[in-house]
Amino acid sequence: MPTKDEDLNEAIRALGQLFLAKLPAKFLEIETAIQRFQSTPEDRENFSLLHRSLHTMAGSAGTFGFPEMGEQARILETQLKNYVAGEVWSQSARDAFCDQVRNYLTVARQRAVETSSSIAGTSDFNAEQDISAVSMAPPVKKIVYLVDASEEVKHEITQQLEQFTFFVESFSCLQDLETALQKQIPAVLIIDTDFDSVHLAGTNEVMRLRMTGYALPPTIFISDTNSFDSRLHAVRAGGQAFLLKPVDILVLTERIEEILAHNYPRRYRIMIIDDDTELAQYYSEILKRAGMITEVLNDPELVLEQMASFRPELILMDVYMPNCDGVELSKVIRQDPSYLDIPIIFLSSENDLEKQIAAVKVGADDFLNKPIEPELWISSLSSRAERYRALRSLVMRDGLTGLYNHTAIKEDLIAKMSSASRDVTSVSVAMLDLDNFKKVNDTYGHQIGDQVLRTLSHLLRQRLRKSDVVGRYGGEEFVVIFPNTTAEVARLVLEKIRIAFNKILHVAEQAEFSVGFSAGVADSRQTTNPDDLLVIADAALYRAKHAGKNQVVLGVQ
Repeated sequence: MPTKDEDLNEAIRALGQLFLAKLPAKFLEIETAIQRFQSTPEDRENFSLLHRSLHTMAGSAGTFGFPEMGEQARILETQLKNYVAGEVWSQSARDAFCDQVRNYLTVARQRAVETSSSIAGTSDFNAEQDISAVSMAPPVKKIVYLVDASEEVKHEITQQLEQFTFFVESFSCLQDLETALQKQIPAVLIIDTDFDSVHLAGTNEVMRLRMTGYALPPTIFISDTNSFDSRLHAVRAGGQAFLLKPVDILVLTERIEEILAHNYPRRYRIMIIDDDTELAQYYSEILKRAGMITEVLNDPELVLEQMASFRPELILMDVYMPNCDGVELSKVIRQDPSYLDIPIIFLSSENDLEKQIAAVKVGADDFLNKPIEPELWISSLSSRAERYRALRSLVMRDGLTGLYNHTAIKEDLIAKMSSASRDVTSVSVAMLDLDNFKKVNDTYGHQIGDQVLRTLSHLLRQRLRKSDVVGRYGGEEFVVIFPNTTAEVARLVLEKIRIAFNKILHVAEQAEFSVGFSAGVADSRQTTNPDDLLVIADAALYRAKHAGKNQVVLGVQ
């Protein structure tokens, strides 16, 4: 006779198969909505139907193993929101948007066909596989339109941005931009304010396109003129950034990433503690649909062990549990200094005010009463988790690069190796060191040296998986942790990053220059001790330096 857990897994698997079976109907619904939207745009019900269809796909596709399908639907939904909010689109802009949706459907249908058999035939299909798929997904090249009359400017920006996984299409005249927008809306538009030496020509063209009805992407203006007038017109044209030439590529890439990040949900790590398995799984599914990562714990006795490996940003628990109630469990958690600041939220049907106050007194941060509307519940958890993340970042992050600091990266390595040991998987660690960095500081100054450090840190974040972790170990030395990865694979990944970094030109007053790095890689097959693993990787780094630098070497025990 199947257990409750087996029933739950089967139910989740069945939901996945049901979603897959309904995909053709969902695609048809979007296709019908786009036809109505294109033929009779004056009918508000038509674009409401299209928006609702895209919104539904954006919220559900990722949950059942189609993260890219969900993300693309979310991008289209965001564009349509501007139209729903009153933005005026021309007929050509509507047609271009409709073509984007049809292209999306073509790719989505093919993706569904390719993966249907594997998802339908996997007996242990569950929501956690979806989280893994998202975190392990390789970086996707994002399309950027670059409009500038100068071939030199276009070449320099294009060459540099391509090292950060952007695909750049450049245009030399404003008319070409309008033609391109009719075919495809890019992720970001970069345009010169004073196009072809005509003051505010680029800014005025963007304003004209918006007034004509084009659904323009986030826009970054670049300019030779640092005047209030130029900056004001850029703001009025809807610009989200204004950068002076010569453009600092690192600043440009960081601004692009910040802009694009607003299109995606913040993936907070939430631990759910409840002895009611089905109810805990229900909470988990709701939070995952809101873009969060969850860990369900039904046995309170395992809380410290699970927290060490999962590292939650918020704990959600019921007040009443057998053997150890929520109040007692809060005290146990708060005994560990590492968890003094982690938010603890009680979700319970308990209406007794005195008991609620007692729960808060022992260290809980909030008490939410059941039943509660999911939107209010998610909003409350998100605000608490965001505050914790921000405060934690101040303690754990390096101020210059934004990466984990020395202490934090070592703690993460311990947690990753502990998890790998339980799951019988490999975790790799790499030690990176910039080559001839003292010479860079001595020749170009420490400010330029800091720029080099930030560039490497940004490139590592761009090129690595979301599940990989990067830290600044000290000075010009970095550590990268690769979960579920052998040293051989990690070395190949770092080789590609090394080549890309070596192509990036750093700009100083005296000249343009490039920098390389050396690295050593080891993995947990060589040792299960985190400190020893770092020693092996460091020894490999030492060999790379003495073998000529600018190379990646495997560690030997």
